[in-house]
Amino acid sequence: MRKFRYLFVLAALLGTTSLYAQEWNPSLPPTHDNVRYVDKDDDVQARLRAAIEIPVFKNFSVEVSEQVRLKDTFGQVDKFVTSVGVGYKPWKFLKFGVDYSFVNERTIDTEQVEDDLGNVYDKEIKGWLNQHRFNVDVTGSVRFGQVKVSLRERVRFNFRTDDVIKYEHADPFISLRSRLKFAYDIRNSRWEPYVYGELYNTLNALSPVQNYKNVDNASWKDNGPKYSNYINRIRVAAGTEFKINNYNRLDFYYMCHFNTSYEARYKNNKGDLKDWRREKGMAHVIGIDYKFKL
Repeated sequence: MRKFRYLFVLAALLGTTSLYAQEWNPSLPPTHDNVRYVDKDDDVQARLRAAIEIPVFKNFSVEVSEQVRLKDTFGQVDKFVTSVGVGYKPWKFLKFGVDYSFVNERTIDTEQVEDDLGNVYDKEIKGWLNQHRFNVDVTGSVRFGQVKVSLRERVRFNFRTDDVIKYEHADPFISLRSRLKFAYDIRNSRWEPYVYGELYNTLNALSPVQNYKNVDNASWKDNGPKYSNYINRIRVAAGTEFKINNYNRLDFYYMCHFNTSYEARYKNNKGDLKDWRREKGMAHVIGIDYKFKL
């Protein structure tokens, strides 16, 4: 059984490594030169989360949580995330999970508008967007003395509730999150420090088209959309768990996000590609999680 554990983790690591090697290869229409590169300012953010874990029967548990996220140097609420999930752990070294989250996100979008004098500028559009997220994950882990190594592979399906142009936004947007974590069990201590790295890989990032109204619908239906997938987030984190008692735990952590996204925008009335945008940014996140386990 121990050999099986090691083989499982090694196979998962090798599969993840091959996936990380993918490169962004956008199929940008050669006649379109309106490419914008937007570099966002670094931001300091916070995440506060409370959860309750309820064992249902042997190896099965249900977890319910609520999280609030702050951005703009803690000055503005960014998201509320309400989640419920089920975990199944058939062996100590292997765990499966499925969860659903309702996300209420503050949005700030930009739209290019033209004034009476013919000047073109970006106009900010603020609002709230509701989203539905489904996660399916598997986690393999192995111990080497006091060090625990775990690898989690998670597939996320993100559904939007607003009206979208299918050539601008894939709905659902599907991504793969691969996290490698190292935790150290300090003997005779309630603290367990850890570090981890995580990559987000898009699985159905849309390539742009010159004019979506001129796309052959039959061809789109038969052949499907064209994708140009890429790594859209790199996350590194360090933190520590603190075991208050057998029922209560706290988790303090710091994360750094490196984000990249590619988006196409079209003219609604004509369907012409008006903007092909790459956005990059970095965020520093301070988080506190509290969990009560029955």
